[in-house]
Amino acid sequence: MIRTVVAFEKDESRDKIADMLEKAGITVRYRCRSGAEVLRAVKTMGSGVVICGHKLTDMPAEHLAHDLRGQAKFLVLAKQSQLELLSDPDIFKLQAPISAAELRGSVNILIQLDEISARAQIPQRSEEERHIIARAKEHLMEARGFTEAQAHKYLQKRSMETGVKLSETARQILQM
Repeated sequence: MIRTVVAFEKDESRDKIADMLEKAGITVRYRCRSGAEVLRAVKTMGSGVVICGHKLTDMPAEHLAHDLRGQAKFLVLAKQSQLELLSDPDIFKLQAPISAAELRGSVNILIQLDEISARAQIPQRSEEERHIIARAKEHLMEARGFTEAQAHKYLQKRSMETGVKLSETARQILQM
């Protein structure tokens, strides 16, 4: 899913960076001028990668990064003197001017980190839920002659058709 935001105070800078990314095959979902716009964009997406200048129209990048801690990966592009003022260790920094290859490589790494973070937030099944699902699969394998894969697919299909969690569908099968 595309969760990339480019945010710069100046239209020219914002468009230049967004165009560089898009030419490199990285789709930009939002182009913003203010921190408030970035906050709304990241909230809408659930997470993401923010590429921005050292300050936006309404706040510095460091304040924005603090407000979105844990929700977005940040890359600040600025002059070395401006980057030196950033003390937040969670902000990735690149000195401007930057080449398209450098930008593409850095943003691709941040996108991968964002995807890893997003996957880590997917709730995992409890031990009890895994046990119930395994028992339901065993039951289906014995009662209907399913393989383990067929039993799992059957549980998934029933779960999706009824709009009920997989573990609850397994519970229902065991109660029949």
